[in-house]
Amino acid sequence: MSIPVIHASGTGARLDSNVLAGGGTDDTAVLQEVLDRAASGAGVHLVMDGAALISGLTVHSNTTIECLNRECGFYLADGANRPLLINANPSPEGIIDRNITLLGGTYNHNCAHQAHHLPANVHYTEADRWVTAMAFLGVEHLTVRDVTVRNMRTFAFLITNWQHVLMEHITLELTDYIAGGNQDGIHLQGPGRFLVLRHIQGRTGDDLIAINADEETTAERPFFHPCASTGPVSDVLIDTVMADDASQILRILSRESPVDRITVRNVSGTYRSFGFYLSAWDYMSKGLNGNFGSILFENVTVRSTAPDYTYTDPFLFRISGKHRHLILRQITCVDSVDDRYAVYVEGESDIPDIGTTPADVGILEIDGLSLHRAGDCVEGRSCIMVRGKVGTMNVRNCSMSGCGRSGAVFLATEGAYAAVDRLILDNISADGPVRLIDDPGRVIANVASAE
Repeated sequence: MSIPVIHASGTGARLDSNVLAGGGTDDTAVLQEVLDRAASGAGVHLVMDGAALISGLTVHSNTTIECLNRECGFYLADGANRPLLINANPSPEGIIDRNITLLGGTYNHNCAHQAHHLPANVHYTEADRWVTAMAFLGVEHLTVRDVTVRNMRTFAFLITNWQHVLMEHITLELTDYIAGGNQDGIHLQGPGRFLVLRHIQGRTGDDLIAINADEETTAERPFFHPCASTGPVSDVLIDTVMADDASQILRILSRESPVDRITVRNVSGTYRSFGFYLSAWDYMSKGLNGNFGSILFENVTVRSTAPDYTYTDPFLFRISGKHRHLILRQITCVDSVDDRYAVYVEGESDIPDIGTTPADVGILEIDGLSLHRAGDCVEGRSCIMVRGKVGTMNVRNCSMSGCGRSGAVFLATEGAYAAVDRLILDNISADGPVRLIDDPGRVIANVASAE
């Protein structure tokens, strides 16, 4: 059965808007009528051969929206306070909507003229929903390719309860930064399996990418949307990410639902506050200590800039919660603007009003960590800080440079939760006088060289 291809210019849509500046005639009604032809299951292929002002569209199964170039696409009308696109049958359980494809074009959320959350007169933690640029809640076989999302009010993409998602060549443009605006890029929550994110680039005011199995969600108040869900996430590949002064690059969050078989490779660019946060994030001290399986990071080369989040110290990698096996391979941080930790294994919480989520890592492998600080190290500040528990910690082929003070330390332990059962060190170098290990509490049970 063939799917009809319909050009927007032939539907009666005026297409007199601009994906950067907006304006023009609201084309929502005529374009929605075209998209609703897919409601029967027959499908539709809408070709955007211009730019449309809209107040939000709903997409059904077997729908393709194709924009001919970056000047084609959509601009959300002032005060629409909703996603540019949302799937027709959002669901936290079960999946109704399948086979949705977005190809090319620019989707401008017009963040300066949208509410952060609804109802707008309550605190955001009590809102029914957040105003995201795209929302796909309960989808299977979602493909997004060569798409630019510009000026998202909160998340560029909110995706929950998903299977088989492919997103590649995605550009996130944020010219209208709103301090504290939660302007994330791609935000996914579980349950979900089989995700590929490839060639993601741009600037965000929060996480560039967030893989959050469990947010602060209850049956009475699902966070972000009434149909948002939480649950396990597995089989994820993130390949080629280029951060353009993003506040944070990647957060992977688990309170109790497992996250497993995740590979992150080929990350570059600049970031401000957090590089990579593997977090149990126990808001209410409920004893939800995370459930992380096997996670691999490899070939990361980034530079830190001045942080914009101040509720905790900035870092490159921060690890909390229970982990089975974590590998950090070929990690380079060049010209760091400050003395932030390259790897921080969390112990006592240093974030006010948030419960303690000390790390408990079975195996931590660090192979090829290179840290260059633009200025002298603060005396005693280490490259790697262990305040949580690690079973086997294998650290090799690492270097520190730009650390001229005599108090600089490569690896340190600290705090009541700190413990390392077995530490293996091999081929560690520095360009100045650096102490290899600072273990004042003698919590490292066994230190060995590589055989």
